[in-house]
Amino acid sequence: MVDVITKVTSALTSLGASVLIPIFIFIMCMVFGAKFKKSLMAGLTFGAAYIGLNLIIGLLISTVSPMVDIMVENWGIKNDILDVGWAVGSAIAYSTTCGALIILVSLGVNILMLSTRLTKTLNVDIWNFWNHAFTASVVYIISGNLIVGLIAGGIHAAFCLVMADRTAKRVQAFYNVPGVSIPHGWAVTSVPIIAGVNWLLDRIPGVKNINWDEKHIQEKWGIFGSPLVLGTVLGLILGCLAGYWSDIPLLLSSAISIGAVMMIIPKFIALFMESLTVVSDAAKKFMKKHFGDREFYVGLDSAILIGHPTTVAAGIILIPVVLVLAVILPGNRVLPFGDLASLAYFVALVPCLSKGNLFRSLICGIVIMSVVMLICTSFGSSMTTMAVQAGYTIPDGAVNITALSAGNWLTWILSKIAAIF
Repeated sequence: MVDVITKVTSALTSLGASVLIPIFIFIMCMVFGAKFKKSLMAGLTFGAAYIGLNLIIGLLISTVSPMVDIMVENWGIKNDILDVGWAVGSAIAYSTTCGALIILVSLGVNILMLSTRLTKTLNVDIWNFWNHAFTASVVYIISGNLIVGLIAGGIHAAFCLVMADRTAKRVQAFYNVPGVSIPHGWAVTSVPIIAGVNWLLDRIPGVKNINWDEKHIQEKWGIFGSPLVLGTVLGLILGCLAGYWSDIPLLLSSAISIGAVMMIIPKFIALFMESLTVVSDAAKKFMKKHFGDREFYVGLDSAILIGHPTTVAAGIILIPVVLVLAVILPGNRVLPFGDLASLAYFVALVPCLSKGNLFRSLICGIVIMSVVMLICTSFGSSMTTMAVQAGYTIPDGAVNITALSAGNWLTWILSKIAAIF
């Protein structure tokens, strides 16, 4: 039975989010009573938008990654735990029996919480259940107890749904995505940190009034505040920090690529909205007919939030900041590398919870990444051991490895509790 579940899990995850989520969008539209043509177009449009978004984010990462390589080398950072990127976390996630079972557990938790009105979110972002599976596998490996691991994964899934509900209205209003919530397994764990930082900033005279939102930046900076020009300027600065000033064509092409990313990404968000409007309208009619006025959200990947200029700008600015932080943060042993070009994902929910304020997004980002690196340091060599057991190949020259995306405080707390068993 477990072998069958493992094969089904492997088959589902191998489809990838760009195939899996559109299939679920199509099925949901049909279940909610939308016509076949509308349902099919909603699913295909979402898939097209998701692929397009990943292509443009891929351009950003491929542009920024060489800069990161050069900065790490030139700045002489010698921390002994190498961040090799999110793939190591994903490898650990589904490498155990516990991880293989987590899709069923997460779906079960979602259905139970929907039926008992403990959540309004139907999470269709099954591909990103690997975050729950990672927690479950880590806890299982530490405790040696399958049940404890599954409970940990279930707690992570439940926490995601609760946080998705609590942030849904702000996400919908800020990004103009009707009927959507974000139950992403990593993104939602940043919510308490963001809330704490904003609470503190609100109590500091002078600082509480600093507002660098998109409208304010464009009014103050004129043309330099537009996403295209701002992205190009940030690209120039980042390129100079990487030493590209000695290769002007490379510097300019990299800068223009980053500017293009900031301008083009919002176009794909419009496609998401087109698809999600069909789902939202059909869901409202279905829910009103069968459940009165009960509200209902579609849970999606935090990737749909990356299109806001504040998110992209924060992700770019934080790259050199996090490298400096890695050197000066007391107790840190992590060398940010593999996930560094994807920092926008780590602050995906910050802009909407900080009213689009770039200043607050940067402060929240610094705190979030400090927590992430200290948690990865706390895992230490155990993450390397788990990765090897999962069949992950350690890069040449690396002694200990980790992933910034593994620096999840909820996973860390549950793993510490599991160590008791």
